[in-house]
Amino acid sequence: MTASSTLRRLLAGSIGAAVLCAASSAALAQSTVKIIVPYAAGNFTDILARQLGEALHKINGNNYVVENKPGASAIIGSTEVNKAKPDGTTLLVTTGGHATNAVLFEKLPYDTLTGFTPISQLTGTAGFALLVAANSPYQNLEQLLDAARAKPGALTFGSAGNGNTTHLVGALFEKSTGTKLVHVPYRGSPINDLMAGHIDMVFWGSAFASTLVAQGKVRALAVAADKRLAELPNIPTLKEKGIEGVNVPAWVGVFGPPGMTPALASSIQRDLAAAIKQPALLETARNIGSEMLSTTPAQFSASLTKDIEQLNRDVKPLGIRMD
Repeated sequence: MTASSTLRRLLAGSIGAAVLCAASSAALAQSTVKIIVPYAAGNFTDILARQLGEALHKINGNNYVVENKPGASAIIGSTEVNKAKPDGTTLLVTTGGHATNAVLFEKLPYDTLTGFTPISQLTGTAGFALLVAANSPYQNLEQLLDAARAKPGALTFGSAGNGNTTHLVGALFEKSTGTKLVHVPYRGSPINDLMAGHIDMVFWGSAFASTLVAQGKVRALAVAADKRLAELPNIPTLKEKGIEGVNVPAWVGVFGPPGMTPALASSIQRDLAAAIKQPALLETARNIGSEMLSTTPAQFSASLTKDIEQLNRDVKPLGIRMD
């Protein structure tokens, strides 16, 4: 093979790849894209999805319509995307519950890993803060643990619902500390009842928690994180106190139906990476205790696999079932 023929083949391959990528982007030009949110309207994930649709419209001209399909712990909406055509006109914006469902449900109508095309993780939570009311008698973690061990079943922790990450973190804390707590699930946020003293503690996203701490509405005793958090620098981690294994994946991400081509998934991800720089999206992420991220489809797929492995190891033995 001559040098000139080799060059021609390389150029042909490069042009072909470029054409494929351009075709993937053009395929959605001026299309209507349906964003399925498997939660009720007004939920933070819903708000994020709507702001995302607006930002994406400015970037590529497509029309994005958010459809809320709540129910069955996000399974109803997820199933619709699982059965959709992989042409980029149907997307799923969901949370880390997508991973926890794989462990909490004995049987799902889809495979969590192969039943979707991971496109990008949009947000991640740095950690969860263990909060008590501002007038709580517990000034530090040791006092709370002493009270919990002295009267098993007397102290309560609130969560945003059965199977929610705030429930799972609390259950892991209970296991790791050898305490017996009473779980109080809420349909929404338990923060108001915490501040009113109706429940003893909650685990909540650190960014939102730090705002409440700064306002003097709650007190943080510890954080479930790998290291101390910038927004709560004086609050020790549970690891510092010798408490390990209190960690649950918490994120918002975008998936497509199964079978989406890598070129199309990458094209959508590039638009997402540009969209998340919008101030409104950054503010919404902060409000739910998260930071905006932009991972590639391959990175998101790998992290999802890792999350499910971790949940099978740590959460499954807790015996929490949703079916």
